[in-house]
Amino acid sequence: MKINEDELMELAIQIEKNGKEYFAAMAERSENVRVKQIFNLLVREEQSHLEIFLKVRERLAAKHQEEFQIADEYNTPEMAAYVQAMSDGRVFPNLCSHNELASEIRDDEQAIYHAIGFEKDTILFFGDILGILGPDDENRSLIEELIRQEKIHIAKLYTLLGSLK
Repeated sequence: MKINEDELMELAIQIEKNGKEYFAAMAERSENVRVKQIFNLLVREEQSHLEIFLKVRERLAAKHQEEFQIADEYNTPEMAAYVQAMSDGRVFPNLCSHNELASEIRDDEQAIYHAIGFEKDTILFFGDILGILGPDDENRSLIEELIRQEKIHIAKLYTLLGSLK
């Protein structure tokens, strides 16, 4: 399987944009001050992640625009189908618009659970990016740091969820 690095980064960028838009919509919608604060914090952090992926994409483009062969464990028909499913939005159903998502959310608790699911999906995807880029890629430490930050987001969301009960 061959994949274009730019396409992979574009998907990561879109995931961050959608997360940012979702968090902004939930912050605006909530009447709970603490929920608003956490979602607004997540908006700022997703913007930071977005900027990081834009820089990674620029660096990769500066190096080359060719397709690259991914690691052997990702070079299977199943993984090709998985990458295709990611790009089609089937793995990340939250790639639909934030307005569509917001209309389905009934309360702060549901919004937080959905945000936790979004963050978990993002961590899985970023882990796959690490596998695809390989162990020697210069961008690896950036992606690892983003994974760490997404885990912190989950911890913050669980803490927030606990404070609602």
